[in-house]
Amino acid sequence: MSRFEIRRTAAAQPETVFDVFTDHRHYADLVKAMHSSVLEREGDPAPNGVGAVRRLHLPGATVREQVTEYHRPGQYAYRMLSGAPLRHYTATVTFSPLGERRTEVVYTVDVEPKVRLLRPVVDRVVKKSLVGFTDAAIARAQALTAASTPGTRPDEQD
Repeated sequence: MSRFEIRRTAAAQPETVFDVFTDHRHYADLVKAMHSSVLEREGDPAPNGVGAVRRLHLPGATVREQVTEYHRPGQYAYRMLSGAPLRHYTATVTFSPLGERRTEVVYTVDVEPKVRLLRPVVDRVVKKSLVGFTDAAIARAQALTAASTPGTRPDEQD
C-alpha cells in the first residue's frame, strides 16, 4: 500500500475551504476532465456528511466514494466504493487554521491497486489528480473569500 500527502495553504478561513472540498455536487466545476459529479445519497448532516455517496463521472470510469468522517471545519474522510482498479483507497483531509483567513490543508491518501505491478503508475495518476483537485478547490475558496472581502482580489491573498 502507498501513502502520500499533499500540503497546501489557502488564503481563506477553514470553514470556507472545508465547504468547497465537501461540496460534492460541484466537483465537476473544479475538475475539467470530470464530466459530472452527482450526490447519489445524502449524508448526516445533510447533504454532504457521513454516509454521503458521490458519483464522479470521469473519462472511461465512474467512481463512487462514500464519506466516512465529517467534522466541519476541521476534517473529513472518505473511501472509494467502486469504479477503479483499486483494492483499497481511503483519504483524510484536514483543515487547520493558521491565523486570520489562512488554512493549512493536508490531504492524506492510502491507495493499493489490485495489481501490484501497477503501483507506480497508479500512485502517479492518483497524486496528479488530487493535486489538481486540491489546487482548484483552494483557488475556489480563495475566490469566495475575496468576493466577500471588500477591496481584496484573490491574487493579493497569496
